Amino acid sequence: MFFVYILACCESGRSYVGHTDHLIRRYRMHCEGSTRTSREKLLKPVVVHWETFSTRAEAMRKERYYKSGAGNRLKRDIVAVALNEFRQVG
Repeated sequence: MFFVYILACCESGRSYVGHTDHLIRRYRMHCEGSTRTSREKLLKPVVVHWETFSTRAEAMRKERYYKSGAGNRLKRDIVAVALNEFRQVG
């Protein structure tokens, strides 16, 4: 099983999209700062969305979609809703 996930930072509102075959391990790597691509961009990242896929190719296709024009708009909406809910609870 493969995952596409969206991380976001509550303070800055910045986000990151990636794919992995082990979501928890990958999330820990982001939190520890051992992932170069999100180290400077996300402080205290929160997983705001994930989807599962049966193949890596499907997951990579969805990741590319979220990084495209239409997908980026959808990603921004997902992040905005999730952070809004998170801020109301926290």
